[in-house]
Amino acid sequence: MVYILIGICLIVTVLFIVFSKKNTAQKEQTSIKESTINSSEVAITNSEHLNELIIQTEMLPTEYELDENKLVEVKDRKVLAHVNNLIPGLIQIGNAANNAIQAAQANNEVVYRAILPAGAKLVNSKDMGNAFRGFFRGADGIRGHANFVAVEAQKGTEIVANTASAAMGVAAMVVGQYYMEQINNQLGEINDGISKISDFQDNEYRSRVFSLITHVKEIAKFQVEILENNDLIYGKITQLDRLEEECTKLLGQANLTLADYTKKNMNDFKVYEGDVQDIHKWFSYQKTLLDILYKISDLRYTLQLGSVSREQCGAILQVYSQQVVDTQSRLTTWHQDIWKILNIELEESRRKRRGFDGAIHYVPGLINKKLNFREIDQDTVAMIGLQVSGTNDFQVPKQTQTELYQEDVQLISKNGKVYYLPEASVS
Repeated sequence: MVYILIGICLIVTVLFIVFSKKNTAQKEQTSIKESTINSSEVAITNSEHLNELIIQTEMLPTEYELDENKLVEVKDRKVLAHVNNLIPGLIQIGNAANNAIQAAQANNEVVYRAILPAGAKLVNSKDMGNAFRGFFRGADGIRGHANFVAVEAQKGTEIVANTASAAMGVAAMVVGQYYMEQINNQLGEINDGISKISDFQDNEYRSRVFSLITHVKEIAKFQVEILENNDLIYGKITQLDRLEEECTKLLGQANLTLADYTKKNMNDFKVYEGDVQDIHKWFSYQKTLLDILYKISDLRYTLQLGSVSREQCGAILQVYSQQVVDTQSRLTTWHQDIWKILNIELEESRRKRRGFDGAIHYVPGLINKKLNFREIDQDTVAMIGLQVSGTNDFQVPKQTQTELYQEDVQLISKNGKVYYLPEASVS
């Protein structure tokens, strides 16, 4: 009997040990699983954090010197909407902070600045359909994390932007708007200059020039929808190619017409004076068309968002610029030859009397040498001066060299408004 009880106890003990080990193993496995799940959750959390674009918008110190004259206000509502999507509350931060702190700091303006790294592109996340990773691309691929950092900032507000609008490239929009507004204003000045050319016999040529300026100016009108859509950008660039071809035809005609004048022999001042007036009209068209050709190049670069070099965008410029320079050189030589034949002293705005007029003034001229000359109309003198290269205000325009698409983009927020600060580099 005793042996039976001992056997039962041993069996119970063995069973207890077996079940205990089994439970321990299960708990360890559960613990491992829980640990794995927790690690996964951490990884997901970190992954989600990486998929968010974290923007640091910070306040500049009151002693920071900001050049107000360089600030360009961002007025386009759609661009402002994209800025607000990328940096939620930036506008409100500048306004609210200014109102709150100005009351305590006696009119010291509170300014916030955000800096977007040059060439930054928000990259669509594979893990989150509506979020974007916080890194930016350089020419050779991914370079670093995209963040907004203020120099010498005192305080900062961290904002997380994960909206699809950020993918549109706020920096490119802001710079594109700046370039296109500049080009549009310059085309307006060119158009005003053409309007002053009157009494031009070839109305067909005149109307073609006006049409060219109008179409280029229309493309230069900033529209967010164009910069957001690659197909629209391609369409506008194709249209620019056609307008460039028309511009070169008109410019070529002006160059050839001016070259024809330089072949004329001249022995009569009145004829020369009439030719000077006609030449001046063609000269004005030549200058205008070359300016337009350069604006077309700038506009093409702008629409390409800096992805194509300025040299490539203006490949044809050197050819036609050289043609203009050559024509100007021939025109200068022609004028100087005429001066010798007609005894013109341009600096004195006078010409020597000739023929019967010279004969009757010969004797008085011995007493007063000034009587040997006749005055030249000041308008004629001014036109001749403009047409003679080296002594005029005409210069072959230089291709714009600024590469703001390749520079850091500074956004300034103050008084409830957003400004772009175009500079060669961020200080």
